[in-house]
Amino acid sequence: MPNTIAEYYTDELLDFSNAILFYNKEMDDFTLRLGEVIRQNSITGIAARIEDQQSRINRVSDKFHKLQTAIQQQQEVLKTDHTLIDNSFISTETENLQNELRRKMQELEKEYIDTKYSCYNFLSTHVNLKK
Repeated sequence: MPNTIAEYYTDELLDFSNAILFYNKEMDDFTLRLGEVIRQNSITGIAARIEDQQSRINRVSDKFHKLQTAIQQQQEVLKTDHTLIDNSFISTETENLQNELRRKMQELEKEYIDTKYSCYNFLSTHVNLKK
């Protein structure tokens, strides 16, 4: 049986969801490490710099959460009674939403990479990154 559009979209959405779970785990790790810096350092002004890093992480995390909600809604649209819908039931609206989710995911991944790099750069000057 050939793959359906709904199957392709569902697989793509699952990949997005798995990536978001991974990024959330990394962000949780950054939050812990930033907390370690506060506990270990008495450098003047460090709290403000950590707060800036944490704010960046929180913004990206919130965006990922909103995207995850939109992904779940799209997954529901692609199924009827727990079965993937046929190609003929894929509307232009569903296609447009899938394209928009793809665009948002790519955009957000870029933002996350910038945030991750900034946080790594900050942490590399204040704490040993090895576990």
